[in-house]
Amino acid sequence: MSQLDPDGPTARRSPLDAIAAGDDVAGRKEAVRRAVRRARSAAPEARRLAADGARAARALALVDELLAPGSVIACYLSTAEEPGTLGLVESLRAGGHRVLAPVLGGLPDGRPRHDVAWAWYEGPEALAPGLWSIPDPTGEALPARALAQADLVLVPALGVGLDGSRVGTGGGWYDRALRHVRPGTPCWALVNDDEVADRMPREPHDRPVDGIITSTRAVATPGP
Repeated sequence: MSQLDPDGPTARRSPLDAIAAGDDVAGRKEAVRRAVRRARSAAPEARRLAADGARAARALALVDELLAPGSVIACYLSTAEEPGTLGLVESLRAGGHRVLAPVLGGLPDGRPRHDVAWAWYEGPEALAPGLWSIPDPTGEALPARALAQADLVLVPALGVGLDGSRVGTGGGWYDRALRHVRPGTPCWALVNDDEVADRMPREPHDRPVDGIITSTRAVATPGP
């Protein structure tokens, strides 16, 4: 695949390698989360925006290579410090793809939403602040099984291993959501370069990813 890192999944020494190593899996995960959140908070806005643009370009190249026009891509909607996706999803929509986005905000009656839900992304004007200020699509909420429509899933992560291991925020939302993905549907994580290590601490319920996209490379992993 032409857009992949020409060296393939080879290691670039990461500060997370030492943090992620060890037998205390839960403790190592929390250490990775703390380190990455600190680094993201300290990153200058100009650097974040430049990385977002370069990463989005690589993601769009991957979509062009893997998918037919009019495909369905499931993608998270980013907060300010996450690898940005708001420009990416708008480019996907403008290119004729359909985008499924997570719905995390409360139910219409005000109760918290406990079940996984999705909605179609219909443009920036159809977003509202949701749980933890994560943008929420305002259209009809769809059940977890809607993810079976996706031809590609782009997920967030705080750390990713070149073996496909992934550390998320700790809530387990994507581990539950990805149970509904169609067999064979690729799942790629969007992260910063310094958030990629040889491997991440992993528990049996953790669903590995099929690839990693940063601002400088797109690398396929062994996957599930």
